[in-house]
Amino acid sequence: MEFSYLELFGYMLAITGSISWVPQIVAILKSRSGEGLNFTMFAMLDAVTCVICTFCIKSGLPYSNFLEIVITNVQVFTIHALARYFLNQKKELSILVAVKVVLVSVMVAAPLPWLKVGLNCLVPLMIVNKSKLVYNHYKMKSTGQLAGSTLLLQWFQFSGRVLTTYLSGNTGFMFAVATNCFLATIFAGQYLWYSYKSKIEKLE
Repeated sequence: MEFSYLELFGYMLAITGSISWVPQIVAILKSRSGEGLNFTMFAMLDAVTCVICTFCIKSGLPYSNFLEIVITNVQVFTIHALARYFLNQKKELSILVAVKVVLVSVMVAAPLPWLKVGLNCLVPLMIVNKSKLVYNHYKMKSTGQLAGSTLLLQWFQFSGRVLTTYLSGNTGFMFAVATNCFLATIFAGQYLWYSYKSKIEKLE
């Protein structure tokens, strides 16, 4: 595969990643509620994507390699902020904004080796949190307030990112990307299975 085709595929994934969280944002705006969302997951995803974005920009990588991660970071923060707003958690919302400003400032000032260390510390925490979500979905027999379209788009995005990360040779974050792909596959599978079971039960 020529790198030009790889870059084109990267931009396709960037488009997918750019819209993956839109259904979730729409769902929150329609319901005007953030009830049931896992704020810890969104906080960790915000931090992880912020570190990856900063590393990629400082490393001078082409935007096709990480553009959707930048947009994902903005969308994840937006979802978190909207949920706090509609839950009337003004204090928590103010803290969220302040932490975001501090986080971005630290990321800009931090050298590349520090960013890698930061990511290596955050990824295990993210794995633990998302694993708990998988178990909670299993107990509830539902993926809760997570939008189905978002889960499916993220599965496609992370699956493709494993391929582009490997082929481009920029494998520094392969573990994080592959882990997200694995968990996204489980989330998408749970959504499809529980949706199917729900339809069968209604027909009966």
